[in-house]
Amino acid sequence: GSALGPLGADFSVMSTNPAGLGWLRKSEFMISGGLYINSINSTLTGGGGNPLSETAVKFNIPNIGIVTSSRGGRGMETINYAIGLNRIAEFHEEFFYQGFSNGSIVQRFEELANDSGLDDFESGLGFDTGALFTVDGQANPPYFSDLTDFPTANIDREEFVERQGKVDELSFGFSGNVRNKVLWGFSLAVPFMEFEERKSYREFDTTAEVPVFNNLAYNQTLIANGTGINLKLGVIYRAHQALRLSMAIHTPTYYQIDETFETNLTYDFTLPDEPSQALNAESPTGDFNYRLRTPWRFLGGVGTVFGKNGFLSGEIEYVNFGGNQFIFDGLNQIESELNQENEDNLTGAIRLRTGGEYVLNDFRLRAGFGLQQSAIEGDDTLYNTISLGAGVRKRGYFLDVAYRRSGNLTTYTPYLTADAPQSFVDNDIVRENFVLTLGFRW
Repeated sequence: GSALGPLGADFSVMSTNPAGLGWLRKSEFMISGGLYINSINSTLTGGGGNPLSETAVKFNIPNIGIVTSSRGGRGMETINYAIGLNRIAEFHEEFFYQGFSNGSIVQRFEELANDSGLDDFESGLGFDTGALFTVDGQANPPYFSDLTDFPTANIDREEFVERQGKVDELSFGFSGNVRNKVLWGFSLAVPFMEFEERKSYREFDTTAEVPVFNNLAYNQTLIANGTGINLKLGVIYRAHQALRLSMAIHTPTYYQIDETFETNLTYDFTLPDEPSQALNAESPTGDFNYRLRTPWRFLGGVGTVFGKNGFLSGEIEYVNFGGNQFIFDGLNQIESELNQENEDNLTGAIRLRTGGEYVLNDFRLRAGFGLQQSAIEGDDTLYNTISLGAGVRKRGYFLDVAYRRSGNLTTYTPYLTADAPQSFVDNDIVRENFVLTLGFRW
């Protein structure tokens, strides 16, 4: 259940409470292989269609690392060093929706053009393909569209969204064990973020509600890569042979992120007494560089050990997601507005993790449960995670298998408008992980 912070003795705690590395009395090398499955049922609200299901499957390496353990001096039972890679986020998913709803993405292009002129990625493509036009044919406001006189037309639409990416954290850990009473540790982490999103959006006027307009296709590609740095500090206090108390603090992660993005639009229309025509326009390749500072994280936990029969552990984590801060060079007003949106719409959230292990000779049976508050202001939803595992532990090696399942409900908006109707898609998401871990001790 990822609740090992108060107990440690596992490489993975380097990403939660690195003090737990101090319990290891032997050196270890471990590597995991995993299968990540993301299933999404998507429903266009008001669209009258059935949920459509898409499943994305990805093989990954959740972690690989080594811990070297050595005897300390002057009251130090052990001094341990660790280095390795932990997967802390997985972005691989895809979904598809289809149905009827009011309005059109062209109305977004129209609003953008009349508010701030033509751009290279949305409204400019609309004008180049005939989706937007002016009375005199010149590129000056006011701009109109075929939807101007039919703002609530019922349009058939569909979209396929594919996302992939990850955050891998390269960590360097150092911990110590003071007389088996107090354990301390810290880790310096360098996360590497990769994200790619491709959207293929389509509209069809199948009921001929809008004269001239036939259909359109709008495609978007976004690729983001980033590197960051953070520090994690932790301590574990052994209050009693069977009772362990823990605390940890994670500093903000400071990311440098580079993005590239492209769009293209095809607009099919038929003017009176003329054959239908489809015009296409492509954007240039855009790029944007910025920095992101994530919030502080605070963790506390308690664990109890039942002799050689097993353990129970629990951990609580608090993050104020509204504390995310974007830093844009030379764009102070946009930076301020976006960060204010973060503060207004995101809030602090608590995550609870609990788990236990039962020992049966060389075999281990495990289970875990977690609850996560929504980070959205005003949303009282709780999301849960369950996990099951089993393993065998010998003197020189160990082998574990694990399964984790989590889910949540999200609302996706294909495009944003100020006054025109918007469409919303409800996504019911289920994430599953199957992990196999092999480790060696010496």
